[in-house]
Amino acid sequence: MKEIVIACETIRDEIQAAINITGHEQDIRWIKSGLHNIPEKLRSCLQQQLDQCNEYDRVLLTFGLCGNSIIGLNTGDFQLVIPKVDDCISLLLGSVSERVKAGKDGGVYFITPGWLRGERNIWAEYNYAVEKYGEKKGDMIMKLLLENYKYLGMLDTKIYNINEYTYTVDKIAEKLGLRRKIIPASVDYLCQLLTGPWQNDKFVVLEPHSQVAGFSVY
Repeated sequence: MKEIVIACETIRDEIQAAINITGHEQDIRWIKSGLHNIPEKLRSCLQQQLDQCNEYDRVLLTFGLCGNSIIGLNTGDFQLVIPKVDDCISLLLGSVSERVKAGKDGGVYFITPGWLRGERNIWAEYNYAVEKYGEKKGDMIMKLLLENYKYLGMLDTKIYNINEYTYTVDKIAEKLGLRRKIIPASVDYLCQLLTGPWQNDKFVVLEPHSQVAGFSVY
């Protein structure tokens, strides 16, 4: 069966690690991480990619609901497999329930090394606000945006040396008025997405010529 992965650039390192672990080397098409900020554009981009996948038997999507960006997507001549998660953070934590558990001590703004490299993230937004409005007003804007957050949570999937990122994360956390928190994560869910089996409690499997509807992530 011929398969392809449509993947988010934000978790490129984690996906590559899952490929190395499983030995499953499917074709991959990468989606820019910045599109998450505009769900309509992300949906349009994903649909364009799906429309070019009719030579494949199965498409594996490394996206969750992502702000309902995947709702309404149409499959072609292929089966579509989607993780039952809200976004890639829950995908790396193993489930939405684990995400909720990770934030039980206070609001957590989750990040990964891929997030740090992304063209659109909260750190880039902070620097833009400071450049446009000055440091005092920029700080005030970020304080309002992050008033429900207590921690800057760095996901540790054990595929990189986390010590190489702690200085940067500490610097960002201090500027944003948050505390750094290291949160255990893994690429196990991604490995299962690549290899199967795709159980109903963890994946949505759509047959050819179907449309993605809303689904519960719990």
